[in-house]
Amino acid sequence: MSKNYKVLEVSSLVFKVLSWVSLAIGIVAGIVIFVGGGTPEAPRATGFVGILLGVVYFYMFLVAAEVIALLLEIRSKVEKGA
Repeated sequence: MSKNYKVLEVSSLVFKVLSWVSLAIGIVAGIVIFVGGGTPEAPRATGFVGILLGVVYFYMFLVAAEVIALLLEIRSKVEKGA
């Protein structure tokens, strides 16, 4: 990989880490809200929404990381062919 694209390599890794962190935080927050919920301010269904959002953010960050990795791989193959 070229030195010019080091930031993109790091960005891909950061997005992968962010995806797992968001999944963990979403699941933990959802469970905490579900267990501690049941009040009018925070009904138990809010816990499921937290878990769902954690999964959605996990997917979005993971897709972003994979797209960056794919673009870097395409770029390296184009450079080899040229």
